[in-house]
Amino acid sequence: TDDQKNPEERTNEMITYRNIQDLRAVGIKFKSSTTRSPTDIYFSEGWFAAELILPEIVVDDSTAASFFNLIAYEMCPDFNNGYEISSFVTFMDSLIDHPEDVRKLRSKGILLNCLGSDKEVAKLFNIISKDLVELPTYLKLRVKIDKHYKHKCKTWIALGIHTYFNNPWTFIAFLGAFIALVLTFVQTWFTVNPPEKKKLFF
Repeated sequence: TDDQKNPEERTNEMITYRNIQDLRAVGIKFKSSTTRSPTDIYFSEGWFAAELILPEIVVDDSTAASFFNLIAYEMCPDFNNGYEISSFVTFMDSLIDHPEDVRKLRSKGILLNCLGSDKEVAKLFNIISKDLVELPTYLKLRVKIDKHYKHKCKTWIALGIHTYFNNPWTFIAFLGAFIALVLTFVQTWFTVNPPEKKKLFF
């Protein structure tokens, strides 16, 4: 089955990269690894929810130049390395498509935006990763995320939680509707099956 395949066996399958908003919708939460190492990226999942742990990153006026220099250094033929920076940039670019994605990372303490608007940060990652080739560094991680995303049961439950329990007002509305439904059911039951009146004997 698909669940029994290891990541190497699934390399030829289509894996669609999802942004932060898409992953949130299926119950994936985000947490800072409290480090700034690009290799500190982990994914863990439970029955219905999952967590993607990402390293902290500061984005400012020097970020683009720093990444370009590090990527160029990684590409030197005499430098034997695992292309960690290139892989990290392409991975982050796949997560960040819109300003909302940046905003979510900021709210979780993963990204510190010293550049300006969230839109500029999203554009920056798109520019840096433009000519980079996807490397297999995070292949196993991507396969796990893709597997969780395509799990129908987990997705439906996560969508329900995301829709009805995302804020107090939607929860209150859902609770009110549920109570009204229960009361309607009870009323209908006693209408169809009225309790027998006990006869009193004197």
